[in-house]
Amino acid sequence: MKFRYFQSSIFFFLFTVTASAELQNGGMIFLQLPASAQSAATMRVFSQSSQSPLSIFENPIGTKNPKTTLALSHHFWFSDIKIDALAISVPFKKSSIGFGVNHVRIPGVEIRDYPSDEPAASVEPQYVAIAAAYTWSPLKKVEIGATTKFLYEHLYTFSDRGFAFDLAGRWSAPSMLDISVSLQNVGFLESRNSANKLPSSITIGIVRPELFEGNNINGSIGLNLRSNLASDEATAQVGAEMRYRELLTFRGGFEHVGSVNRESFGFGIHLEKFSFDYAYLIMPEGLGNPHFLTITYQP
Repeated sequence: MKFRYFQSSIFFFLFTVTASAELQNGGMIFLQLPASAQSAATMRVFSQSSQSPLSIFENPIGTKNPKTTLALSHHFWFSDIKIDALAISVPFKKSSIGFGVNHVRIPGVEIRDYPSDEPAASVEPQYVAIAAAYTWSPLKKVEIGATTKFLYEHLYTFSDRGFAFDLAGRWSAPSMLDISVSLQNVGFLESRNSANKLPSSITIGIVRPELFEGNNINGSIGLNLRSNLASDEATAQVGAEMRYRELLTFRGGFEHVGSVNRESFGFGIHLEKFSFDYAYLIMPEGLGNPHFLTITYQP
């Protein structure tokens, strides 16, 4: 069947994103992609405290920033796969709001009735997430946030739609620790494949935001423990970053999920109103290594 070969192509793409065990009965897997270079370089460990509007796709609390912030991210991958994300966050006295769009395009997917040199057709699957977030600080050291996302994917001759919701809370605990709990991608999916489920997960994060005091160099380290509610797969993520005078940042991360390990590294350059961040993910052999580039602007 034509669709069988089409599914194989999509499966290969999704396998580069996550371990095979997570793909069982999965839909909208692109939601598990890091949305920014900062997040990719540290395996999403600092999503809760990134102060980036692109955290709207990972943890709504990370969108909070004392300044209005606009961010654009572009991902370079194999086979000309293109992933673009745009988001903005606007602060208020004890709260903030954010809006974002995430778009994935996979050109040149070939459809075949049977193995042959000439495809029967060539299609371009597309995935879209449109998000809105609200973050509120009811107490001095407590923050809560929520995100709602409209989801759309076009696959060959049909389309899937759905809504997903994220809820998160963060506590700035004594001894310089940030502790967060987030519930991600809970909702419903209208799909022709009744086995498809959203990649719902719950994550506990612990971050030490300030390793050193004073001087020109500072750093952060963190750990995420995540459980995929659809596949019962557990994920451990570790990330670290080192900053020099808030001008230059070096980052690194490690992720273990199922039987798959991934590493990442990156850096950021921060100017008065602009920031430029880059990340590189090291995937298992043969799956390609994506590059992430993010530009952030604070008017």
